[in-house]
Amino acid sequence: MEKNDFRVSTVELAHWFNAIRNIDSHRERNRALDAVWSGQLESKAWLVNHVVDCVMRGAPVNIYVFGGWIGILSSMLLQSDIHVKQIRSIDIDPWCERIANDVNKRHEMDGWRFRAETADMSYYEYPEDAKPDIVINTSAEHITQEAYDDWYDEIPRGTLVVVQGNNYFDCPEHIRCSKNLNEFMAQSRVDSPYYKGELQTDMYTRYMCVWRKECS
Repeated sequence: MEKNDFRVSTVELAHWFNAIRNIDSHRERNRALDAVWSGQLESKAWLVNHVVDCVMRGAPVNIYVFGGWIGILSSMLLQSDIHVKQIRSIDIDPWCERIANDVNKRHEMDGWRFRAETADMSYYEYPEDAKPDIVINTSAEHITQEAYDDWYDEIPRGTLVVVQGNNYFDCPEHIRCSKNLNEFMAQSRVDSPYYKGELQTDMYTRYMCVWRKECS
């Protein structure tokens, strides 16, 4: 089992919880708090630490996070050693957009270094003036194989790709789980990964691969 620590600044942490506290509905606040339970944070720290190892230090990068939820992963990437030019956090749920922008307000105000968008990942078109260097998908279990393939086919060749999934079949929202790491790699069309691994949480095993898209 692999664990990772990640140091979050008190300034950023305050933005996280101010954004959640400002949600009007008690039910929706609880929904947002799901993003900061231990298994979620461990999975995000695990991802960030391995992406840092795969990125050329000092080179500014454009990052696209699909299944970006309320922007916690983006905040952690912005606090890492990666030289982030900009991050776009994309989620199909319009509820996420305002909260994600509030979580990352400081970076949103810094020349739109961060911005959340509401969009279906399967039909997402990358802007010509901000082609992706890194594409991240932390919601592979939430979409069909057809939708995943449509999303993956749009990623430009040469892009660093990071995908997470899990074996949490008991969750009704999970429609594309994986029985093991090998099945996850096949579903995700992984080719010659820089990293592949598993992270055991209290409720499920999370899988992750990092690779550069070539022709797969």
